[in-house]
Parts: sequence; structure tokens; C-alpha cells
Amino acid sequence: MADASTLQCPSCGGPLPIEHRFVRMVTCPYCATVSEITDAGLDPTGKAAKLAPLPTRFRVGQSGRLRGRPFRVLGRVRYSYDEGVWDEWYLAFEDGDAAWLEEDEGEYTLSRRERLTTAAPSFEQARVGSQFSLNGYPFFVTERVRAQIAGSEGQLFYKATPGRQVQFVEGNIGGRIAYLEYGEDAIEFGVGEPLARNEVELEG
Repeated sequence: MADASTLQCPSCGGPLPIEHRFVRMVTCPYCATVSEITDAGLDPTGKAAKLAPLPTRFRVGQSGRLRGRPFRVLGRVRYSYDEGVWDEWYLAFEDGDAAWLEEDEGEYTLSRRERLTTAAPSFEQARVGSQFSLNGYPFFVTERVRAQIAGSEGQLFYKATPGRQVQFVEGNIGGRIAYLEYGEDAIEFGVGEPLARNEVELEG
């Protein structure tokens, strides 16, 4: 994968090969210490919450092909909310690209972050059924979710501390699935598309 480097776990000293330039958080596979990647190195934030096993085809470190494109699973975040949980898998492609694969009750959505070029409404303003302009397109709100991070593993491209509260606004923009993620420090914007199971080939 692109721009790989190796750091040492600040807790146990174990080697941590950082497998993609977008990675910002890593869980040590030896001692489960979660660390944030900073300019000065690794800053430990605590221990990873152990994830309860759920039926899935994926695992961290697994390789495969998505619509013919080789990828590797670098990490996973689990979110919990009133109606249950869902997992998001961080995929790094051989060509240097990266994406999230959301897995919710056996259904897949492939998403990518995009840059916000216009101001987004607050979570309270984005009501279900409302519409607003975002990046020059109408964004129609279909769902609002208050969730928290239940745990994570592997390598991620943003800080996913267990217990952290997150708010999501989901909808449709320009005929595509879209979402806004309201975190502690910023609002993230992403677009996605449904993915059929047979479009993902896994090795091992």
C-alpha cells in the first residue's frame, strides 16, 4: 500500500507498520493501546474497547478485490445507537485511494470523504424531510442518528475514541447517498453508493 512506514507502540514498543498516508489513529495488535499519529510521533489515548463478535465476511489485514480493484482492510470502527450497531471498515486500495465500507445487517455501502466547499447547517437545523444546499447541490435529509463509538481496531484515518459521541445526518445529494458527520472538532462530508455482496471478492 502507499507510503508505508513503521512506528513503535509507546506502550509496549511493538512495531506498528503504518500502511497508508491517510492513517491518523492506530491500535497496537500486541497490547491494544490506541494511539493518535501526530507530527511528533504516536500519542497514546488509552486502551481499545474489545469488540463483540458479529457475523461478517471481513477482518483487519484481509486482502481482496472490489469491482476488480485490489484492496486491503486496514481498520474497523463500530458505532452503537438506539436501534443497534453498525461497522465501518477502512479500505486502502493498491493505487493509493481509500474508502469506507459500511456494513449494516448484511448490507454494504461504499463511501468516500469529500471536501466541504460550502457551510453545512447545524445538526439541529438538518431535520428529516428538509432540504438545503451543500457544495452546490440540494441535500435532502432522510435520517438523523445520534451514536457513539463502541470501539475500533487496526488503522483509521480519524480519531475514533471509544465512547465518543457522534451525530450523523444522512440523505441524498445529486442522486447519490450522502452524509454529514458532526464530530467534536469538525463536520465531515461524504458520499456513497450501495454495494452488492458479489462485487467484493475476499481472500482467505
